[in-house]
Amino acid sequence: MSQISIPSVAHFLLDGQPVRVDPNLLTNAVKIPPELYFDDQHHRTIYCPSCGVMCSRIPRKKARRRDNVRAFYAHIRGFDDVVCPHRMPGGSACVDGISKEKKAINLVSFAGWNSVDDDEAEDDEAWQISKSKRVVQGGTAGNERGVELVFDGGGKLLNAGEFRTVGRLVTLAKTSLDISVQFPDLEVTRLRDLIVWIENVQKDSRQYIGKSFLFVGKPNSIDSGRVKIFFKFFNTEHNLVVYCDPHVLEKKGWKISERDHYYIFYGLLERNESDSIVRILYPGQIDRLPSSAHELFNSLR
Repeated sequence: MSQISIPSVAHFLLDGQPVRVDPNLLTNAVKIPPELYFDDQHHRTIYCPSCGVMCSRIPRKKARRRDNVRAFYAHIRGFDDVVCPHRMPGGSACVDGISKEKKAINLVSFAGWNSVDDDEAEDDEAWQISKSKRVVQGGTAGNERGVELVFDGGGKLLNAGEFRTVGRLVTLAKTSLDISVQFPDLEVTRLRDLIVWIENVQKDSRQYIGKSFLFVGKPNSIDSGRVKIFFKFFNTEHNLVVYCDPHVLEKKGWKISERDHYYIFYGLLERNESDSIVRILYPGQIDRLPSSAHELFNSLR
């Protein structure tokens, strides 16, 4: 069963500190929320007040995890079959061959593009997905009572992680191409299905028009117009033009002469009279593809 974070735990000292106690013994025990936990005093002496299973604070000694999730409590491993209000029944049932625990680890949701008004860009390289299934015990939204996992009616985990830049998605892709991405009002999509090389679009644009993808390619030219910057991808089969306001390049610190890079950008592929176009409105929508991702992305050609 999938875990839901526990708002507060019972501090209970007992000889030998068993990994599970009778919940009735915890009725009058002191209840401790995550923000009042002290590792030296409470580690291995805290229990779920509902089922009596020993608990752990994640992370044990810091206010937040590396992915900015507030500290929360969860049962220790090995008691998945214990019935508890802080467990989600059916959490290990498979949907499309992927358990809810795995989907929880692999799902990230859109939190609004990083804009020119943001003081600093996200530190994409520093952010890592934990390999532990205990990720399913947390979420991205929190309060003083900890973080609660929430599933919708279809069994999809909500708010398992967030992103604001294409660079973050590239970092995630280097971890796994099977990570799922959730944009508002769109179906969950695997990263590998979201990434499209522009040369593939140029071979048959009809299947991509009117849809949004992560497009990858090296522009033939980058030109400055009166009020727009144009990334132009031309060949004999099809022309694709990406345009944005100059402040996008200013935010990134890029020069229009730097066309020898591979660029990756997210947007809706539209069609005008002669070309297909993608509009970039925010700096978070576009990035340069790092060399470390070339081989991985080449496999999707």
